[in-house]
Amino acid sequence: MGLREFFGRRRTPAAAESFPAATETERAPLTPAQLADLEEAWVELRQASQEAGVTSFRACTRDGSRWEDNPESVRAMTRMIKGTQKYTAEGPNDV
Repeated sequence: MGLREFFGRRRTPAAAESFPAATETERAPLTPAQLADLEEAWVELRQASQEAGVTSFRACTRDGSRWEDNPESVRAMTRMIKGTQKYTAEGPNDV
């Protein structure tokens, strides 16, 4: 099967059902300790964004859950912003 046939073929309804769209998963309410950790992660993200001059950004998850409610995801965004800021401050590393 060539690429033209692969991309030109139609999906049957049964095949479409085997790849469901991502839906938001239901999460349990956060405990007070988890809420405090989440707020701390958001403070870190706000600080990193201010230092880097970031005014807005968008992010999403693969499973449809809200990254904003997950401290690990918020901290991953913080690391990404800090890493990008460090890389742009150093300049290109052409060898």
